[in-house]
Amino acid sequence: MFRSYEWKVALKYLNVKGHDGFVTVIALFSLFGIFLGVGALIVTMSVMGGFREELLGKVIGFNGHILYQPFGGKMENYDEAANKLSTVNNVVKVRPILEGQAMAMMGDNGTFALVRGVKPDDLRTQSLVSDNIVTGTLDDFGDRENDIVIGKRLADKYSLEIGSDITLMSPKGRITAFGTVPRIQQFYVSAIFEVGEYNYDSSYFFVSLPDAQNYFQYDDQVAALEVTLTHADMVAEVYPELSKRIVEAGLAGRIIDWQQLNRSFFNALQIERNAMFIILSLIIVVAVFNVISTMIMLVKSKTRDIAVLRTMGASRSSVTRIFFIIGSSIGFLGTFLGVVGGIYLANHLQWVADLIEAMTGATVWDAETRFITEIPSKVDSSEVIAVTLVALVLSLLATIFPAIRAANTDPVKALKYE
Repeated sequence: MFRSYEWKVALKYLNVKGHDGFVTVIALFSLFGIFLGVGALIVTMSVMGGFREELLGKVIGFNGHILYQPFGGKMENYDEAANKLSTVNNVVKVRPILEGQAMAMMGDNGTFALVRGVKPDDLRTQSLVSDNIVTGTLDDFGDRENDIVIGKRLADKYSLEIGSDITLMSPKGRITAFGTVPRIQQFYVSAIFEVGEYNYDSSYFFVSLPDAQNYFQYDDQVAALEVTLTHADMVAEVYPELSKRIVEAGLAGRIIDWQQLNRSFFNALQIERNAMFIILSLIIVVAVFNVISTMIMLVKSKTRDIAVLRTMGASRSSVTRIFFIIGSSIGFLGTFLGVVGGIYLANHLQWVADLIEAMTGATVWDAETRFITEIPSKVDSSEVIAVTLVALVLSLLATIFPAIRAANTDPVKALKYE
């Protein structure tokens, strides 16, 4: 246990008003380095985790956890197949869908469109869309022909509102004596959604399944079945039973889960996250080396004091503990401030970004290049604990060599050469 006089001596040496100002300044820089490294690491890991969580939520919210695609791209009796698959444990919803690409014309303006045909009731139960309707309503969606639901960014860009008309043009048209004529159909905006993901809010169009079948000439067929589970991590558990039911239903096709569909993207995110952890941890390592140099300089400047303490009866272990208290105090305080500052900043990143944009006029977060409208951040307690432990362990290790060196000071030689 540490004795009271050891704490008093250690705190005296840590006193900013002490006579050895240069060492104190270096100690403050060491403390600031640990604070900066810990805080930066927490903020970065929170943003990376939030980015992954946001994208995962948006991707799954739009596309489900598992996708069944029939060979040939078309399937009949989809309602019967959906009912059979929906009885599998942990399957929440099975939606028949039909997707196709088209050119959307708004007056003289045109843009790429990914048109998805869904049953009106399925869209109303798709919470990512139905809970984020900003204009209009889904209550009457599908009651009229050629209703279309669009994203807010598209609506803002082309000044669209409820009732505005959008013309969809598909290059895969009907064949005539004069060649292939593109399919052209006019739709009317019935609702506008905003889910916070740029691609979805700017290029996704929802129409009722019968309208999509008519437009893409699918008769009474669909292109795929979209399966939503109780949780994204249950894919491996549900997959075998789902495959069995598909075989029993006489269906021929392939099953793709969300991990397979987005494997390269989420793997890249994980690699980037690990790389950022290693790189930013180097800031803490550099700060720890500053602690070592600070402690060595402190031991050097306090050689006479150490000798006096030894002649007054202080043991080697007491001297070791004094300098251990000094070094660990720098590490503990820097880590504590870094954790508090990092968590606070991680929870207020968007406010900070808005403040910087207001003060400088520069664009800090561009949704068009980063796909998400706001800076995502998710503070993971396990990551905070890991960062804290890394910083504390490195700080404590940094104090061992200087503390031992101080304890090995020969009081006779120290007083003799003073």
